[in-house]
Amino acid sequence: MLRVKLLEVYPRVCLGAHMGTSLEVHPGVYPGGEFMNQALTDILKPLKVPASWLYGGVIARRNRQFDRGARVQKVQPSAPVISVGNITTGGVGKSPFVTWLAELLLASGHRPVIAMRGYMAKPGELSDEQAEYMERLSGVDVLAHPDRVKTLNAYLPDHEEIDCVLLDDGFQHRYVHRDLDLVLIDATRNTLRDVLLPVGRLREPLVNLHRADAVLVTHASGMDELIEAKIERFHGKPPLAWSDHKWSHLRLFESSPEERQVELRWLKEKRVVTMLGVGNPKPVQKQLEAAGACIMANIPAGDHERYDQAKLNVARGLCDGAQALVMTAKDWVKARELIDFSTWNVPIVVPHLVLDVYEGARELQELVLQTVEGHGTLDG
Repeated sequence: MLRVKLLEVYPRVCLGAHMGTSLEVHPGVYPGGEFMNQALTDILKPLKVPASWLYGGVIARRNRQFDRGARVQKVQPSAPVISVGNITTGGVGKSPFVTWLAELLLASGHRPVIAMRGYMAKPGELSDEQAEYMERLSGVDVLAHPDRVKTLNAYLPDHEEIDCVLLDDGFQHRYVHRDLDLVLIDATRNTLRDVLLPVGRLREPLVNLHRADAVLVTHASGMDELIEAKIERFHGKPPLAWSDHKWSHLRLFESSPEERQVELRWLKEKRVVTMLGVGNPKPVQKQLEAAGACIMANIPAGDHERYDQAKLNVARGLCDGAQALVMTAKDWVKARELIDFSTWNVPIVVPHLVLDVYEGARELQELVLQTVEGHGTLDG
């Protein structure tokens, strides 16, 4: 049975080449869904605060064990490990940052491997993030398994060319000894005033940022003194680098899985529907509006949601009157096998995302390369 939240509607005027000035909205496809979700939230609300206290106690005990070195293992044979993580649930831009680091290491003559959990992957299938990495980073192996120590120890002896490991979402995965611990903070979220799960979105208390070697700010259109001061308060140092997500071009899929690259201006005055299965879709919607697109509606999709044919059929039906369906690369790697282009009614647009580290890039590059290139010297 297909379960979808009430469709988000954008009650705004869309100016299109064939529409003049008219209001294009789609009604909710599953009436009552939003009410039911809210009702369930209200019922469970009194239980969240004590659950948050209990969760905090469990996290504190777990971290004390890791602080003593219990259960922490080095990968064998020895290779420098760079962890990229965050302190909240939801997306902060880890995948673009890991991609940026992998490209930096490759350009510097190194051979990284990416190790990740592989969230929501079925046995024998790639997770969405694993598939995205493999498509974006030619020649970089991506290992997906909950037991990352065991997986790396099985992989590394047969791959002597690998000289470093990028640990995706590793801040809480403390079983793997790391040589550099990087934590990302999303400037568009209220992370630095948030509280622990399940009341808020924090995986662990903000004071635990002191454990990181460096904090990096993502989705930041500019440096923010308040964010900087709060990070310094919890981490002990100001953020090492500031970054934002940019689109270099659009990948356009019209009548086949073969892509055509077009400039961002293609979106100007286009009526679009979005289906964004990412932790934080707001930056994507913001960039669409900045490019001049008119968002008619958003088809809600959970982070890492596994798409099926029924969901894609709903999306196709809701695109009547639209000029494109926009999804992220993480959505595309899951949806492309389900799309029959002979019956699809609008182009599919996948923005090509690049990370713009506009402040602290040199310092970050030096820290990363020193970690990798100094590893053998320190061990020797």
